[in-house]
Amino acid sequence: MAQGNNIRKINDVDRTAAAWVIHDHDLAILDRPSKSATSDRADAKTSADWIDADAAHADAYDTAQQVWDELAFLDRDALIAPIHAANDVGVKSKSQPNWTRRFLAIAAVLLIAVIGGLKGPDMLMRGLSDHSTARGELNSLMLADGSTVMLDSASAIDVDFTDTAREVTLLSGRASFDVAPAGDGVPPFVVRVGNSTTRALGTKFDIAIHEDGGPQSVTVTSIEHQIKLTPDLDDAKTSFILSPGEQVSFGGPTADIAIQHVNLATSTSWQQGYLIFDHAKLSDVTRTLNRYAKGPILIANNTLADREVSGMFRIDRINQAVDVIVSGIGASSYSIPHLATVLVD
Repeated sequence: MAQGNNIRKINDVDRTAAAWVIHDHDLAILDRPSKSATSDRADAKTSADWIDADAAHADAYDTAQQVWDELAFLDRDALIAPIHAANDVGVKSKSQPNWTRRFLAIAAVLLIAVIGGLKGPDMLMRGLSDHSTARGELNSLMLADGSTVMLDSASAIDVDFTDTAREVTLLSGRASFDVAPAGDGVPPFVVRVGNSTTRALGTKFDIAIHEDGGPQSVTVTSIEHQIKLTPDLDDAKTSFILSPGEQVSFGGPTADIAIQHVNLATSTSWQQGYLIFDHAKLSDVTRTLNRYAKGPILIANNTLADREVSGMFRIDRINQAVDVIVSGIGASSYSIPHLATVLVD
């Protein structure tokens, strides 16, 4: 989902409660247990067993049930299926089991998403930052030292320049830095994200924060010359020197970090207003699209999430991109007005 630090994290109890609610409704309506969240239902044989095991389970189940009940008020006729709708038997005859299963799949993925919080970027954070962009907006700005920063959609930075330091903190989203060189009397240029630092040894690099309702991860890409990345200042001895076309993603133990080689034309295409994907997983594609989409784009199941997508799409036409993508992978997209778009097999 969208970037932001005010997204309510889905903990294990929340996820298991949602899985049991999905299971119970599948069982009641389709006379079979849900297959979509089997691994999340813990070891209990029934939801009643799981609820009785802990008072926190009961509270979480009640919350999930309330969300599901609210989703029940969704008007099936209000679901807009722009792709495959004319040929989709489930849409033509909404009383048939195929449509019931599809509607349950949509409601199930929305249940998980709503519990996690379908929210955009943290408005307070962006309001207190030095520079920020709204969803769908890109902005290039010049800093006091002559460096330039390109802010991606829904991004925010703080700038702290003194006589002895040039520091920028990326608070949310993604930014590309073109750094004015250091010299006599000009301090190094450092970008902070959480407990990590990226120091410019050359000129251009990108940093992106990914926070899709789960643990935050960060991706750093060198574009021109070199940069020095320290993923965790508590482990300052572990650092990486990245050359152009090299990328590192991290969000866990530094021992698990590996340098990847990327196509810079693809990874920096957003700066020209385009998104390029080359055999990318749909889950990665939607994570990128969600930087720009007005409402979250959600995937109904893991099988669909693993399908590959290739193509070039305009940032200012995300809805069109979704239409083309689902047509190309043989899926359908359903728009719930003012809430989300769900991709379904």
